[in-house]
Amino acid sequence: MISTLLARFSMRTSLIATILAMSALGLVLTLVFGEIYRDFANESQRQIIVEQARSVIVHARKHFEVEMQGVAAAARQDRELVAAARRGDAAPARARLADLARRVWAVHESGRPVLALFDPNHKSLAVSIPGGPERKIGSVVCNNQHAPSFAAGPGATPRMVSGLCVDGGGLYHVAVIPLGDGSGYLQAVAEMLPYLTILERDMGLPLRLSLADGTVLHKSPSWPAAEADEHALMGELQLNAYAPKRAVVNVAVSKNVREFHEQLEATKYAVMGVAVLATLLAGFIGLQALHATAIKPLRALAAQLRRIQQDKGELGKEVHLNGNAEIVELGTGFNAMTARLRDLYEKFERMAFTDALTQLPNRVMLLERLRREIVQARDGQKSFALLIMDLDHFKEINDTLGHHIGDVLLQQIGVRLRAKLRESDMLARMGGDEFALILPHVDDKQAAMAARMLLQGLRAPFMVDEQRLDVGASVGIALYPDHGVDANTLIQRADVAMYAAKRGNGGYAFYDGKQDKHHPRHLAFLGELRHAVEQEQFTLYYQPIIDLQTGQVCAAEALVRLPRPQEDLMLPDRFIPLMEQTGMIRGLTPWVLGETLREGAVLNGNGTPLIISMNLSMRDLQDPFLVDSFSEMLASHKSAAEWLQLEITESAVMTDPAHVLEVLKRLSAMGLKLALDDFGTGYSSMTYLKKLPLDTIKVDKSFVIGMSGDANDAAIVRTSIDLAHNFGHTVIAEGVESAAALQKLKDFGCDMAQGLYISRPLPAAELQEWLAKSSWGPRKKTVKYRYQHHH
Repeated sequence: MISTLLARFSMRTSLIATILAMSALGLVLTLVFGEIYRDFANESQRQIIVEQARSVIVHARKHFEVEMQGVAAAARQDRELVAAARRGDAAPARARLADLARRVWAVHESGRPVLALFDPNHKSLAVSIPGGPERKIGSVVCNNQHAPSFAAGPGATPRMVSGLCVDGGGLYHVAVIPLGDGSGYLQAVAEMLPYLTILERDMGLPLRLSLADGTVLHKSPSWPAAEADEHALMGELQLNAYAPKRAVVNVAVSKNVREFHEQLEATKYAVMGVAVLATLLAGFIGLQALHATAIKPLRALAAQLRRIQQDKGELGKEVHLNGNAEIVELGTGFNAMTARLRDLYEKFERMAFTDALTQLPNRVMLLERLRREIVQARDGQKSFALLIMDLDHFKEINDTLGHHIGDVLLQQIGVRLRAKLRESDMLARMGGDEFALILPHVDDKQAAMAARMLLQGLRAPFMVDEQRLDVGASVGIALYPDHGVDANTLIQRADVAMYAAKRGNGGYAFYDGKQDKHHPRHLAFLGELRHAVEQEQFTLYYQPIIDLQTGQVCAAEALVRLPRPQEDLMLPDRFIPLMEQTGMIRGLTPWVLGETLREGAVLNGNGTPLIISMNLSMRDLQDPFLVDSFSEMLASHKSAAEWLQLEITESAVMTDPAHVLEVLKRLSAMGLKLALDDFGTGYSSMTYLKKLPLDTIKVDKSFVIGMSGDANDAAIVRTSIDLAHNFGHTVIAEGVESAAALQKLKDFGCDMAQGLYISRPLPAAELQEWLAKSSWGPRKKTVKYRYQHHH
């Protein structure tokens, strides 16, 4: 029958009918697949915006809980607060809670949470509200949230309970924090809405919050007026909350997908045209082409969408499609869309865990890694080290050269430090000029070696915008489990060790419990020194230096003292190292120079001119304006450079030999005398000793004092004198405390001497009296100072 029916039509008609039927089938298939893809794409878009909303909410809650952990730690460390809560004493509870609230509001980013305090019997004691007076607990939102924590009972393990609640038409994030040992509870309440508005502000997704009964808590101004609009794609997720009993908050987000729908329609019609053309040209081949160019690519996209739904790590992975231009364009758009979503997730992660300036992990990431490292070390019975590094004088760089230079310097320091570490080590920027390092699986010796290596890595100068910058640092080391078994303790003790390293000028230091209790006193002392520099509260004492051939005084060394009320004068060994570490020495040196020149002028006016010697520190020699400052000061005081001698130490020279040599040459060219102080205690090489434009070598007092009882010390003194004379320098011996020592120095051929046997350091007025009465005093109006000056 079919054959008979077909026989009635020509081959052309049959072919046309077949082609038309296949075309119709192709059209139908195209329409069907187009609608399927449209629905699938809409659902995928809906899932994406829902996942975006979920990600923002999860991040907000985690961020709040992390901050509340910090609040919990601060509250538990406030012993007076805990004691007041335990006793149920409302008055001190309000005062301590207000103090805690001020600290919390000053440092936390989660808005300014309301804090409420309860005694162990769950009775409210105090409330602190941002911008408002203290009120009774009954006027604070989310009272019902503390019930789960209170219900735990006194025998349960105290833990923080957090969640959401609805109160007074607002959505809040609330945490109830046990103070421990049955001492009471602290409740913190913060608004949730500011976290959620990021969906509209940064992602362009209008937001609506409502309860199950239809009550609208919030609706964005750009929320679609007609929710039935087919181009308004909406997604919802639900949050559990208390209002006042357990309730559900519907979070709805909307996205205008008109352009997306138009693209789908355009793609659908293009595929239809391709399908019809393919069917007209080659029937079965057309169907195969349709499958190859449309159905298969769409299935690949759908499969990729499913993988993305199951694993967000698939975001950004490209789907390579073979097909017509429209399908390829669709695939390109799909790949671009997932790449943008991946970038968005990565941006959120970077914002949360990466320092924006150096691209190093930030403090949040450090704490997370530190906690993981503690767990791993505890389980594996291993040790690790936490190092905190603070740069020296970084504030001076910022203040002098600008914050741009400081920022670039921090970036370069981060790169240089990272290059020194193992793959398993972690380098993070804590903020400002402070870095932290986690070194897994190391002991104390290995940690010390690592600290030395890092400090050595910073010794080479940094070049920033043609500025040559020398950077020093101090490193504090805390070991797990020796110095602490939790993250906060390790950080605090590494910080204490870092300050000890600054005080000791040793580069690095391990945590020592003896240092910890002096930490507040150390900070107070820093403030006292800073005030003394600003108010010029220091005073100068002068120790005479005699010529061993003539037996007459020929010079005096200016020594700084710090008067303190109701205490003895503070000697420089106590405060000079600290001032060098903190950079305050640069404020002291100009004052010392001015006082030295002034006293020199007084001596000249009295007819007893003396060479006045003053000390320069390592930090002074690094000052690019040092030479100009000396030139200006000499000119302003109308003083001759030949009456001023500058003393430097070997360690200061070897910090940066090439730079120091250049500075000393310029100072010497001005006519200033130069002396190498504490000779024999440093590590200067003969090469640099030969190059330095020195006039005088000062033999360290430790060798001079030990001459009488130690043949080795005597040999060192004799050798130092001979060596200095061979270089053409005069020699001053410090620490002369007896006539025997003075005679031995004469026998060794020493040129000059100073010490307690000759005179103790004297104030300026007493120096004048000593010069007039002492047998060492000058017998002539002209004082000769024997030296060979190098220009």
